[in-house]
Amino acid sequence: MIPDLESLIQLQKIDVRIHQLVKSQSDFPKMLAELEAGVSKAKRAADSISEKMAALQAEKKSIQEKVEEAKSALERSQERLNSIKTNREYDAVHAEIETFKGIVSGADGRTRLIDDELEKQKQALEIATGESEKIRGENGEKIADLKSKVSSIDTSIDQLNQERSSISSAVPKQLLRTYEHILSRRNTGKVLSFVNDDTRTCSSCFKVLETQLINEIRRGTKMITCQNCGSIFIWGNNVDEKGEKSSEITENENTSA
Repeated sequence: MIPDLESLIQLQKIDVRIHQLVKSQSDFPKMLAELEAGVSKAKRAADSISEKMAALQAEKKSIQEKVEEAKSALERSQERLNSIKTNREYDAVHAEIETFKGIVSGADGRTRLIDDELEKQKQALEIATGESEKIRGENGEKIADLKSKVSSIDTSIDQLNQERSSISSAVPKQLLRTYEHILSRRNTGKVLSFVNDDTRTCSSCFKVLETQLINEIRRGTKMITCQNCGSIFIWGNNVDEKGEKSSEITENENTSA
């Protein structure tokens, strides 16, 4: 087999590996989003309880202010009773007094209900805060691990691209252009079709090959492409999904005609 075709085998090993790394990396944003959403959801649950408690406390403060105003008004109305001269005035002041007493009485009942609800919300907040901290701790570790993996993959891809550049620079331009053109139309990283005595078919599209074509591929003296799918034929064993040959191309296969 001519060295140029051997170089293409090395290129495909790298391209398959890069494809796998990029594919695995594409799953990470979704996983990160799910983990971060879990943290946010738990935090929102605790924040929602805190907001509800703040609203109850604000309502309680408002009620207390109204009670103070009602008590002051009640004292003034009671003082006016001593200076009243007509029944009409007496009835009017007495009505005011009853109104202010009702405000104070109703406020006391509402305040007790608020206090009871605040106690319940306080307990709920403790549970929600604990759960939020737990999820933040668990998911935080997972998020950090995923980000580390993303960084590691980026480093691996950079290293593979450097190795790829070194190999591709030695491949004739026309052959490399053909290889790159096919690669750009595939979403697998696989450009080569491995043919051997066991398969006698194109490993990409599985088209059965004629004996004469098989013999030409076996010689390995020139680039031959599949007329059906465009893959570049290589005589030998296939490259597995990890980018490693399942078994080495034997010497007699390289030299047989």
